[in-house]
Amino acid sequence: MLPARTGADEAELYGALKAVDMAAWVRGLEDGPDTEVGRGALSLTPAQGQQVALARLILADPHILVLDEAASMLDPGAARHLERSPARMLEGRTVIAVAHRPQTACDSDLIAVVEHGRTTEAGAHRRLIAADGPCAELWRSWHGGDGERSRA
Repeated sequence: MLPARTGADEAELYGALKAVDMAAWVRGLEDGPDTEVGRGALSLTPAQGQQVALARLILADPHILVLDEAASMLDPGAARHLERSPARMLEGRTVIAVAHRPQTACDSDLIAVVEHGRTTEAGAHRRLIAADGPCAELWRSWHGGDGERSRA
């Protein structure tokens, strides 16, 4: 199911699974992490597929990541929790994340708002909220009120 990096020991494997809230689920499988998935084997939901992919990224330990809607198949609350869990393990890496949910972007060092293929504003969350431009408008449409008090 998970061999993203040869030589990963069980502690590393389950650490990555725990980071994406799948450790208990995998432990409950008859063959654990050796369970075959896919056609003719155990089917994963789209959300589980995203979680497995994120766990594999954690195990692969890349210096640069490009994530395109990494938690799009999850409900907003579960997505937020999932995004924060691996974020701790991904510190010190360059992560380029494409996100349509404002909550996904608010913890980023730099947010670039792209409209119709053009960057219309860029900066940290607080600065973009204070600028009252497209990012602030999107934030209010999702959360209501001012961007700081509504921030989860």
